[in-house]
Amino acid sequence: MHHHFITELLGIKDSHVNVWDLREEESHFVAELFTKPRMQKCPFCGERTKRIHGYRWQSIQGPAFTTKEVHISLRKRRYICVSCHRTFYERLQMIHRYQRCIASVQTTAMKHAAVSSFRTAALVTGVTVNRVLRWFDRKELTSSKVLPRVIAIDEFKGDADGERFQLNVVDVENRRIIDILPDRKVETIEKYLKSCDTGKVEMVVMDLSQAFKQAIRKALGNPLIIADRFHFMRQVYWALDEVRREVQKELPKKDRLRMKRSKKLLWKSWAACSDDQKKKVQQLVEIDARLKEAYDLKQALDTWFKESDAYNVTSGLEVCLEKLEASTLEGFHRVARTFKRWHQEILHSFMYPYNNGYIEGVNNTIKVLKRLSYGIKNFERMRKKILWQQEVKLVLKQAYK
Repeated sequence: MHHHFITELLGIKDSHVNVWDLREEESHFVAELFTKPRMQKCPFCGERTKRIHGYRWQSIQGPAFTTKEVHISLRKRRYICVSCHRTFYERLQMIHRYQRCIASVQTTAMKHAAVSSFRTAALVTGVTVNRVLRWFDRKELTSSKVLPRVIAIDEFKGDADGERFQLNVVDVENRRIIDILPDRKVETIEKYLKSCDTGKVEMVVMDLSQAFKQAIRKALGNPLIIADRFHFMRQVYWALDEVRREVQKELPKKDRLRMKRSKKLLWKSWAACSDDQKKKVQQLVEIDARLKEAYDLKQALDTWFKESDAYNVTSGLEVCLEKLEASTLEGFHRVARTFKRWHQEILHSFMYPYNNGYIEGVNNTIKVLKRLSYGIKNFERMRKKILWQQEVKLVLKQAYK
């Protein structure tokens, strides 16, 4: 076997490292390597020297192939500076200082740690979990402090450092995670935004959270806030479902089960229903006048939502608000109050092509990552893992283009 092929297989990039011997033992491979003499720069005084002071055999853990590990025995050279007479070991890319594991193993472990658990990364590379954690914790990851033109913020359930929810900040236009905050408190959001360069920020996309809105106003003044469409429209469906449950409680067992199983059918748009489904819906709403009223209101708002654009959304919303306020159902009165409170932000969602779709997808990815890791209780480690996963995916995406 050619020696250069062996060094490539082991992930060794140092051109002056050669293979002395390679043999297979019962439980592992043994590779004996040595280095060629070359000019070295003294780390103490900066002078160059090629004088050798001595040698040392160093045991290094190599990568694992199939079911066997590779044990590397490296004959290193120790040089002496002719100027300051101090001794030092030669520098090698294949192994970092104070490490007993080849650098390619660490790189592989970090790649696996980005997309799976630390335990899986340790099993794949043949090292201990604690070693992988030490490597990961030492890794430096920085987030951008210059915020883009359009950002989105949303919470996710991280359960880290005693806080149930953490906050995600993303670049909507470039579809990138900017940073992860330790909680969703107003003070935390405000402090983070004030620590960043927010001169470019023009729009902020969010759900209907008063805390988020308050923090944005305090930190950024008066940016254009866009309410996410899903979050304000689900208020309507919740109001309909509240009426359905009230009617359901008053029905006999057979009709109650039928009503309970019809939730998705009542939520479905009338235009998307088949003839058979429309007949079932008509039979359901005829059971109680409250349910018919709630369904008609849901349909009116659904039609407004799907047929509105930047030119007719305002007039359509005013008509819907009049219908909501004239209703006899308290649930839809709450919807009217919510729509009035977020009136301008709701109108903005029809005028600008931005929503929380990307950030919700990111939150789902974070939840999957958390499940694979069986939870990450340390916030800094969780934050770093989320950002590191993004970096690795971007590199892999570019590599496969």
